[in-house]
Amino acid sequence: MTAPLSTLELDDLRALAGAMIPASEAHGVPGADDAEIFAGIARAAGPSAGALRRLTADLGQAPGSLAGMDRTALETRLAQAVGPDIGALYALVLMSYYRDDRVMTALGLEPRPPFPLGHPLEDADPSLLDPVKARAPFWRPAP
Repeated sequence: MTAPLSTLELDDLRALAGAMIPASEAHGVPGADDAEIFAGIARAAGPSAGALRRLTADLGQAPGSLAGMDRTALETRLAQAVGPDIGALYALVLMSYYRDDRVMTALGLEPRPPFPLGHPLEDADPSLLDPVKARAPFWRPAP
Protein backbone atom coordinates (compact mmCIF):
# COMPACT_ATOMS: atom_id res chain seq x y z
CA MET A 1 0.00 0.00 0.00
CA THR A 2 1.29 3.46 -0.91
CA ALA A 3 1.68 6.04 1.83
CA PRO A 4 -0.55 9.11 1.52
CA LEU A 5 0.95 12.29 0.11
CA SER A 6 2.67 14.59 2.57
CA THR A 7 1.82 18.26 2.94
CA LEU A 8 4.83 19.21 0.79
CA GLU A 9 3.81 16.72 -1.89
CA LEU A 10 0.25 18.08 -1.87
CA ASP A 11 1.68 21.59 -2.28
CA ASP A 12 3.61 20.35 -5.35
CA LEU A 13 0.50 18.66 -6.70
CA ARG A 14 -1.49 21.87 -6.29
CA ALA A 15 1.18 23.86 -8.13
CA LEU A 16 1.25 21.32 -10.98
CA ALA A 17 -2.55 21.28 -11.21
CA GLY A 18 -2.63 25.09 -11.37
CA ALA A 19 0.00 25.09 -14.13
CA MET A 20 -1.96 22.47 -16.07
CA ILE A 21 -5.30 24.29 -15.89
CA PRO A 22 -4.99 27.93 -14.86
CA ALA A 23 -8.02 30.03 -13.97
CA SER A 24 -9.57 32.02 -16.80
CA GLU A 25 -11.59 35.16 -16.16
CA ALA A 26 -12.41 35.34 -19.87
CA HIS A 27 -14.13 31.97 -19.75
CA GLY A 28 -15.35 32.27 -16.17
CA VAL A 29 -13.69 29.10 -14.92
CA PRO A 30 -11.52 28.45 -11.88
CA GLY A 31 -8.10 26.85 -12.15
CA ALA A 32 -7.40 23.31 -11.06
CA ASP A 33 -5.65 24.76 -8.01
CA ASP A 34 -8.94 26.27 -6.78
CA ALA A 35 -9.62 25.22 -3.18
CA GLU A 36 -12.78 23.20 -3.95
CA ILE A 37 -11.38 21.53 -7.03
CA PHE A 38 -8.06 20.76 -5.40
CA ALA A 39 -9.81 19.20 -2.42
CA GLY A 40 -11.29 16.67 -4.86
CA ILE A 41 -7.90 16.10 -6.46
CA ALA A 42 -6.30 15.51 -3.05
CA ARG A 43 -9.05 13.05 -2.06
CA ALA A 44 -8.58 11.08 -5.27
CA ALA A 45 -4.76 11.16 -5.23
CA GLY A 46 -4.27 8.12 -2.98
CA PRO A 47 -3.98 5.43 -5.68
CA SER A 48 -1.71 7.71 -7.76
CA ALA A 49 0.60 8.70 -4.89
CA GLY A 50 3.50 6.55 -6.13
CA ALA A 51 3.24 7.92 -9.66
CA LEU A 52 3.10 11.48 -8.34
CA ARG A 53 6.22 10.89 -6.22
CA ARG A 54 8.10 9.43 -9.20
CA LEU A 55 7.01 12.35 -11.37
CA THR A 56 8.35 14.86 -8.85
CA ALA A 57 11.65 12.96 -8.79
CA ASP A 58 11.71 12.77 -12.61
CA LEU A 59 11.26 16.54 -12.74
CA GLY A 60 14.42 16.69 -10.62
CA GLN A 61 12.85 18.30 -7.64
CA ALA A 62 12.72 17.62 -3.94
CA PRO A 63 9.25 17.43 -2.34
CA GLY A 64 7.87 20.91 -1.85
CA SER A 65 10.13 22.65 -4.34
CA LEU A 66 7.67 22.67 -7.25
CA ALA A 67 5.26 24.76 -5.20
CA GLY A 68 7.83 27.57 -5.09
CA MET A 69 8.43 27.68 -8.85
CA ASP A 70 6.78 30.21 -11.12
CA ARG A 71 4.02 28.99 -13.45
CA THR A 72 6.08 29.35 -16.64
CA ALA A 73 8.83 27.09 -15.27
CA LEU A 74 6.23 24.54 -14.17
CA GLU A 75 4.54 24.61 -17.57
CA THR A 76 7.91 24.01 -19.26
CA ARG A 77 8.66 21.04 -17.00
CA LEU A 78 5.20 19.57 -17.61
CA ALA A 79 5.61 19.93 -21.38
CA GLN A 80 8.89 18.00 -21.23
CA ALA A 81 7.60 15.18 -19.01
CA VAL A 82 6.81 11.84 -20.64
CA GLY A 83 5.69 8.43 -19.45
CA PRO A 84 2.91 6.87 -17.43
CA ASP A 85 3.51 9.04 -14.37
CA ILE A 86 2.61 12.25 -16.21
CA GLY A 87 -0.41 10.41 -17.59
CA ALA A 88 -1.53 9.57 -14.07
CA LEU A 89 -1.21 13.24 -13.11
CA TYR A 90 -3.26 14.42 -16.09
CA ALA A 91 -5.95 11.80 -15.49
CA LEU A 92 -6.22 12.71 -11.81
CA VAL A 93 -6.43 16.46 -12.42
CA LEU A 94 -8.78 16.32 -15.41
CA MET A 95 -11.25 13.91 -13.78
CA SER A 96 -11.49 16.10 -10.70
CA TYR A 97 -11.62 19.36 -12.65
CA TYR A 98 -14.57 18.39 -14.82
CA ARG A 99 -16.60 17.28 -11.80
CA ASP A 100 -16.86 20.88 -10.64
CA ASP A 101 -20.26 22.49 -11.23
CA ARG A 102 -18.72 25.85 -12.15
CA VAL A 103 -16.66 24.26 -14.91
CA MET A 104 -19.61 22.33 -16.31
CA THR A 105 -21.80 25.46 -16.29
CA ALA A 106 -19.09 27.45 -18.09
CA LEU A 107 -19.05 24.73 -20.76
CA GLY A 108 -22.79 25.15 -21.22
CA LEU A 109 -23.60 21.79 -19.65
CA GLU A 110 -26.04 21.10 -16.88
CA PRO A 111 -24.06 20.28 -13.73
CA ARG A 112 -25.66 16.97 -12.87
CA PRO A 113 -24.85 13.30 -12.99
CA PRO A 114 -25.88 11.49 -16.18
CA PHE A 115 -28.52 9.53 -14.28
CA PRO A 116 -31.39 9.42 -13.28
CA LEU A 117 -32.36 11.87 -16.04
CA GLY A 118 -30.23 9.96 -18.52
CA HIS A 119 -29.07 10.96 -21.95
CA PRO A 120 -30.70 9.89 -25.20
CA LEU A 121 -28.86 7.18 -27.14
CA GLU A 122 -29.39 6.28 -30.73
CA ASP A 123 -30.89 2.87 -31.40
CA ALA A 124 -28.24 0.20 -31.87
CA ASP A 125 -28.32 -2.94 -33.97
CA PRO A 126 -28.11 -5.85 -31.48
CA SER A 127 -27.32 -8.28 -34.30
CA LEU A 128 -23.82 -6.79 -34.38
CA LEU A 129 -23.08 -8.83 -31.24
CA ASP A 130 -24.15 -12.16 -32.79
CA PRO A 131 -20.60 -13.20 -33.86
CA VAL A 132 -19.35 -12.58 -30.33
CA LYS A 133 -22.20 -14.54 -28.77
CA ALA A 134 -21.68 -17.44 -31.22
CA ARG A 135 -17.96 -18.00 -30.55
CA ALA A 136 -16.77 -20.73 -28.23
CA PRO A 137 -15.73 -19.81 -24.69
CA PHE A 138 -12.02 -19.02 -24.43
CA TRP A 139 -11.70 -18.96 -20.64
CA ARG A 140 -10.97 -21.66 -18.08
CA PRO A 141 -13.94 -22.76 -15.97
CA ALA A 142 -13.64 -21.85 -12.29
CA PRO A 143 -12.86 -24.77 -9.95
